[in-house]
Amino acid sequence: MTVILQKIEAGLYRRGFVHEETRILVRNQLMLTLVIVILGCVGGWAWPRLFDFAAGTVLATWNFYFLSKFVHRVLEKAQVPVGGMLFQFYGRLLLTGVALFVLISMADSSVIALLAGLSTVVVTVLIWAITRMRGKNIKEA
Repeated sequence: MTVILQKIEAGLYRRGFVHEETRILVRNQLMLTLVIVILGCVGGWAWPRLFDFAAGTVLATWNFYFLSKFVHRVLEKAQVPVGGMLFQFYGRLLLTGVALFVLISMADSSVIALLAGLSTVVVTVLIWAITRMRGKNIKEA
């Protein structure tokens, strides 16, 4: 498992994720997505809502990945044209909306399962924050 984590982290570093904390967040979300997609493929035949959960997770991870890339550009103070950033943002928003529309209306996906999959990023960030706070000593006055 650690070999997979190292390969993912090295790949993310090569793609420009130089800040360690953001790279860890994206790596953890990618690993969670991999596990959920495997579970969806294995158990989705018995319980079809696992497919919907996996689809929501993939959509959330895709958006989170590109949002993290944007944050890296801002942190590095790279000169990125505003028009290009807005086009990418609204393009992803449009593609996500179309994917959700197709999944809900045409594929008859469960809205609750899709929303649960979309919320995996929030869970990943919460777990990351808890692990970071666990190691700090907080003194009150």
